[in-house]
Amino acid sequence: MVEGEPVNQSDELPKVENEQPIETESAIAELVVKHPLENKWTLWFFENKSKIWEENIHEVASFDTVEDFWCLFNHIKRPSQLLNQCDYNYFKNGIKPMWEDGKNSAGGRWLLQLPPAKNSQLVDEYWKNIILSIIGEIYDQSSEINGAIVNVRNKGTKIAVWTNNASKDNSSNIMAIGRKIKEVLGAQNEKMVYESHADTANKQGSFTKHAFMI
Repeated sequence: MVEGEPVNQSDELPKVENEQPIETESAIAELVVKHPLENKWTLWFFENKSKIWEENIHEVASFDTVEDFWCLFNHIKRPSQLLNQCDYNYFKNGIKPMWEDGKNSAGGRWLLQLPPAKNSQLVDEYWKNIILSIIGEIYDQSSEINGAIVNVRNKGTKIAVWTNNASKDNSSNIMAIGRKIKEVLGAQNEKMVYESHADTANKQGSFTKHAFMI
């Protein structure tokens, strides 16, 4: 007999011992159960084509489960693939990625400045880890985090995490968020600064006063 030749030569298919029952609809349904996030999030895309800011930003999609996040994230370009003057913005649903939004106006941002994003795996990795950390709510102060933005520019890339309370009385929470960001990124040697949106909006020239630095 040739090695590997089936023993049963009849036209009938051999019976399978201990044949398992066909999966029920409920069992199949269990396979597609999604894992909910603590909050619903919205991705916004900015492309600088108009002098009117509102005409440049567009709501892309919202998600509130792990599976829907990955479905979105895996089907869009990475920051390193974006054109100059483009941004990604992930914000809690109902919060617009703008200073004037009522839930942002009293807040600020932790800001990390990186080399140009073009073909940069570091930028892509940092951005992915930041998004996973905020939608996964791994911060003790997650209720203060409104969203995150990556700005792609020829001179460099900015990644920012926006918080809702820039008060000096809230300094311990602000610093704890900043230290956690560095831990998430494994970027202990990177300098990060915190700027209140009020200071950014009222800055003179290109410099914004830094409220905190780590």
